[in-house]
Amino acid sequence: MTDTASPRLSRLIRDTEGFLLPLTEMAGDAVVARVEFGFDLPTTPTQTSAALHAGSPAGPPTASPTEAAGRASLAGTVVLATEPVSSPAGLDAVLAGYAGAAALVVPPGTHGHLGDGIELRGSEGRVPVLLERSPHVTWSEILVHLRQLTEGATSALARPDVDDLSALAAVIAETTGASITIEDPASRVLAHANLGGELDEIRRETILSGAIPDWRIAELEASGFLDTIRRSTDVVERPAEGTSPARSVIALRSEGELIGTIWAAYPAEVDPEPLREVLRDAARAALPVMLRTLRRSPFEKRLRREALGAILAGSADLGPSATLLSLPFSGSFCVLAFTEAAPDREPVLRFHLRAAFADAVVSRIESSTGAYLAALVQMSEPTDAAQIRDHVLSALRRSLPSDEALSFGVGSPVDRLDEVHRSWSEAVYVVDAVHGRRRGLGCRGRGAMSGGPASGGDEEAPTIVGAIVGATVEDAAAEVIGLRVADTLLAVERDAHGGEPAGRSGDIGSIARPARALAGHDAQHNGSLLETLRVYFATVGNSAEASRRLHVHTNSLRHRLGRIEEITGLSTAEPAERLWLELSVLAHDRAGG
Repeated sequence: MTDTASPRLSRLIRDTEGFLLPLTEMAGDAVVARVEFGFDLPTTPTQTSAALHAGSPAGPPTASPTEAAGRASLAGTVVLATEPVSSPAGLDAVLAGYAGAAALVVPPGTHGHLGDGIELRGSEGRVPVLLERSPHVTWSEILVHLRQLTEGATSALARPDVDDLSALAAVIAETTGASITIEDPASRVLAHANLGGELDEIRRETILSGAIPDWRIAELEASGFLDTIRRSTDVVERPAEGTSPARSVIALRSEGELIGTIWAAYPAEVDPEPLREVLRDAARAALPVMLRTLRRSPFEKRLRREALGAILAGSADLGPSATLLSLPFSGSFCVLAFTEAAPDREPVLRFHLRAAFADAVVSRIESSTGAYLAALVQMSEPTDAAQIRDHVLSALRRSLPSDEALSFGVGSPVDRLDEVHRSWSEAVYVVDAVHGRRRGLGCRGRGAMSGGPASGGDEEAPTIVGAIVGATVEDAAAEVIGLRVADTLLAVERDAHGGEPAGRSGDIGSIARPARALAGHDAQHNGSLLETLRVYFATVGNSAEASRRLHVHTNSLRHRLGRIEEITGLSTAEPAERLWLELSVLAHDRAGG
């Protein structure tokens, strides 16, 4: 193991992929000595300050070029410049103000002002390498992440160049002859390496379960050993006990914070002194890798979720999101929307979706009608929605339990990234229709949706329980039209009443008024008139079937329908009034009840 000075700019950019979006090229690599944020900068001839002082809305006091020349050189510095860039001239001014820096991080949107006159190479020349902050992270997150990476790069392994904890654990094991475990602060195993010797019972159970056994943690806590590790800044020793070998442990710290530990279990023939030296060096080498593992993971998840959300929402500027997710602007895209996926089952579903579509981007997305698991998939060649539906159904049925309830909708395939939002909108409508059919709420069906029992020519809507059900727009066309109509009517009412939720304005013509009246009556009298109306419409007015589903006598159903007519003033026998009632239930449910 060897000591090195500071990280290379190329390595720093790679380790912040997703946080920073490179806008220019590097003619040559540069050593990064420090990261600066919110300090005074010289003014340009146009009096445009190059950066905004952190926490000071008015900006920093300016300095003359002569005063600036007296400061330490910006060579080897990564500078975070937070002032918005609103024109090519503004970008030129910022670049001039930071001439000599290794890299310059600029605000989101700056790429729109790159022109032909801007030098596209930096590091060795006057112009810094230009990096744009992802719109999905904050300046503080960028600053903390860069500083942690530079701090953790004071030592590295000469051979091999480790990029993950498993590789690091393997190198330590080969160098020392010890069995290595790298753990997070909660004693979860992140990596381990064993040279093939016999494992003691504690290590075997730790590796198999992915964490130190609870009884072992309690034992180490009671003895004070874990507390000693938490306070230590050097290697801590634990002698061999019976069949348990001796252990050397060192804490991994970033800015004083405990971020993990490296445990080495070694037999009697291993000399502990060289092992201690290796662990000290390994602790420094592990810092950048551990920080990527622990801190980048939640950032990456949020970055990818927000980037995907921007694409699905039809953002006007897809550049940063497309770059972050490595998506081309043209190709064959399709979006799937899933409901009923329990949080603890999502990782399994994500795994199988990525197995079905290697380049799938999967994330949980919140929308006005609820939370969905969204999957943006790319196909190597144009594929229709039905083929995608069948492919997903086949993959999930092979891998998920047969009784697992899951609904998904498939949007129409598109060939441009800026049209993906249409596919997403369709997928959400379809999965809402599928979910409504599964619940038997206001959806009439003839088994067109794939995955559940089909009823063929039977007028009865299928009751699908414990099955994986998928559909396309064509499968659920009637339901999708109804939901779109309800949403359109709700939007018109919101616009007409200054954004007030539809149905609460007191307007007698409000689309959701009848359903809201029934919901209010049910709440006051512990009734079920609104549910009765849903089931009645789901059975296409078949009183016998509706009574069976509601578990009531047909006379009770007639009585309830009479009460519905009294409360709403509308009759299920009159076509126009019946239509209003049906749309009212749809609108009420779409508005969140």
